[in-house]
Amino acid sequence: MINIEFSRIIPTETQTGITYDLLAQRSHGISHGFTPVFEDHVKFVNSNPYRAWYLVMNNREAIGTFYISKENTIGINVNEINYAQTVAAIINYVKNNYSPLPEIKSVRASIFTINVPPKNLLLIKTLEKLDKEILQVSYSLE
Repeated sequence: MINIEFSRIIPTETQTGITYDLLAQRSHGISHGFTPVFEDHVKFVNSNPYRAWYLVMNNREAIGTFYISKENTIGINVNEINYAQTVAAIINYVKNNYSPLPEIKSVRASIFTINVPPKNLLLIKTLEKLDKEILQVSYSLE
């Protein structure tokens, strides 16, 4: 049975440990090519890098995270159990609890967008099934 809940990352020591474990389990990423050492992760979490950051829980077990950036982008990182239902629940939660920050031309869109690693085919297919429109493809110069 699926019972999705969201717990805002404050952060506590427990949340920092959970987010590190989830990060180490990730098979797709955009912002890093390898798992950072724990001390660097602690600094990152404590830097409050996002507008909002949540643990995704199913029956009180952490199954992933999502964040809302100050640029109106959303990052979704969840395991593959009940994937489509979890992604839909995250999207609904964001839409019901947040509004995009005002547009800043060439900096921040007036809408929420979701960042997706190109190899994360499960998330791509899930967003397509949810009738979400692809807006852009980005390339690294490195």
